[in-house]
Amino acid sequence: MKQNIKVKTDSNEIQCLYSQDVVYHDYGDCKRHLQMVFPYRQAMKADEKYPLILLIPGSAWHKQEMYNDIPQYAILAKRGFVVAAMEYRESDLATFPAQVEDVCNALKFIPGIADIFHIDTDKIFLMGNSSGGHIAMMSVLLHAHGLCDPLPKISGVICQSGSTDLVLCANEPLPPWMTVRPSAVLLGVDDTLAHKELAAKASCPMYITEDIELPPILLMHSEFDPVVSVANSRTLYEKLTVSHHKAAYYELEGNDAHGGAVFYDRAILDIVQEFCEKCLTQAIWE
Repeated sequence: MKQNIKVKTDSNEIQCLYSQDVVYHDYGDCKRHLQMVFPYRQAMKADEKYPLILLIPGSAWHKQEMYNDIPQYAILAKRGFVVAAMEYRESDLATFPAQVEDVCNALKFIPGIADIFHIDTDKIFLMGNSSGGHIAMMSVLLHAHGLCDPLPKISGVICQSGSTDLVLCANEPLPPWMTVRPSAVLLGVDDTLAHKELAAKASCPMYITEDIELPPILLMHSEFDPVVSVANSRTLYEKLTVSHHKAAYYELEGNDAHGGAVFYDRAILDIVQEFCEKCLTQAIWE
């Protein structure tokens, strides 16, 4: 049976496109890639630009799975962000701070593709979950102290379930499915607690001082996170606020999610989008 239907099309509606495995740096024996998910409209103008989220996946600093979360990145793209999910050198290949160097190299690469992917290079956010949150935070902190290559202006950082204090993490029991502490591999040592000074130098708290400039920070963490203790975000937020830096913290009450779909819930994404808009409009920080 033939049936006719009328479908309304809106050329201004934001959809998204995906470009796979864009090489941002070649270390000779190791290429690193970006997964680009970006807004698209039928009526899109050539000079139309969107803010960039450089998204740093969590992986306990080991090799990242770069493709499973593409549908979730698309949700951010449909909200008007270009998402560049970056592959970084896993700890099995290179110890810290190689991962921060990867962030620097990814951001150096971005201007060369800005026109292709409609990126506004004056509006860049770092966003990471778990080890990715650690790398995002360490990137802006090392930059603030002149301890890594200069970064472009970062409008804000979104750190979710961040393993931001390696000493704190090392004092807590390993999840039952882990046999080797990830931070030990990251540092290139056998025992993180036997190298507390080295672990502290790869952690956020010691770098948070009143005399540095930081972009606004958004922290999110589940109250009962079984992988990375919520104490990481609680203590980081306290250190940021005591040092008079702009920070907001949302704790997911009664929740035990470490990452995944919970952090792409509409309520969470509304908070992320509001945070980004506030950073870009330079609204008064309360």
